[in-house]
Amino acid sequence: MATRALIAGAGITPATSPRKQRSSSLELVQEAVWAALEHSGAAPSSLDGIVIGNIDGFEGTVLGAKHVVRRLGLGTELPVSIVNTGGTTGGNLMQVAARQVRSGDRQRVLCVGGPTFFGAEDLQSAINTNSPMVVEQPLGMGAYHMGAFYPSAYAERFGATVEDFAVSAVQDHEHASRNPFAHLRNTLTVEDVVSAKPLSSPMTMAMVCPVSTSANALLVTSESGAAGLRPAPVLIRAMATSSDPYLGGGKNDFAAMENLAILAQKVYQLADVRNPREEIDVVEVFSPYAPMQPMQLEALGFAPPGGGIDLIRSGATRIDGDLPVNLSGGPLCTNAGVAGELAPYVYVALQLMGDAPEAMQVPGARRGLAHGTGGTFFQFENLAILERQERA
Repeated sequence: MATRALIAGAGITPATSPRKQRSSSLELVQEAVWAALEHSGAAPSSLDGIVIGNIDGFEGTVLGAKHVVRRLGLGTELPVSIVNTGGTTGGNLMQVAARQVRSGDRQRVLCVGGPTFFGAEDLQSAINTNSPMVVEQPLGMGAYHMGAFYPSAYAERFGATVEDFAVSAVQDHEHASRNPFAHLRNTLTVEDVVSAKPLSSPMTMAMVCPVSTSANALLVTSESGAAGLRPAPVLIRAMATSSDPYLGGGKNDFAAMENLAILAQKVYQLADVRNPREEIDVVEVFSPYAPMQPMQLEALGFAPPGGGIDLIRSGATRIDGDLPVNLSGGPLCTNAGVAGELAPYVYVALQLMGDAPEAMQVPGARRGLAHGTGGTFFQFENLAILERQERA
């Protein structure tokens, strides 16, 4: 029987913009790692592995993760696994660590998510080189142009307006205002979002994530490895990844996130979740563009097709609702690349431990959903169901 994997510690640094950061990227990673160890109560000598990620090509200095690991102060003998799956790297770190623990090969594995977007003189130009070269790049299409395919198709099918898509941006900013680790903590109105600089219809500047810098870390352990540690352990009940065709022409339907819906059904089955709307207490989805969030909520089974915006408008996804979503503010308010993708798992784990910042803590949360996505057309998804475990 496979060993169960749990999360037994988390650390995160306050986010800001690369222009305002006062610590180097290495120092941010060091701060997050030692915060996770302090939170867990684990000694560095008790670790038997590190999983770290970097996106080679987006990091302006092309700083290999293996060089960061050597400077964490954790010794030089720990086995290191370096993950690079593009935009989904951060979310996949936990899954790699959990598989190592489940195999019985490791007892305590540290996942490290560092800042990605630093050093580039023109970050948008760097990101745009990830556009497919067959059709998209020759047409001058960049990241947010391709991100606009989804809301454009969704608006065509369901009649959604720019004002409709603005509601998730307003909510995420409201939530981020309570999160001391968030980058953008200003609140917005629907009018602020609608009147912001237009980018690619129907998206405006206020619907697009910032360039942030921060770091975070998670300690993944076996059940025996969690013994004696401080927080209430969080079981990684179920997890999986999935992928779609890379080219835009290979997508079946831009008005629905079909790949995520298929993945969700798989993960729910593994976790024995029959009614996600009633059985999940807190959700963190990776929605760097505001219009993605209602579509993701539909794909996850929290709302019917075309009903995601109404779900957000109902207040159900607020901190005082029955399905709090992105209480961290999500990537719309903080996106530090690898750290940004690991963040949903960090925040859900903290919520279930009861250790989230007080202003954003959901009382009594026991089961949570964490999600990540990446790729030019968000072809790649990762998802997990996490559950609080009470100590005997």
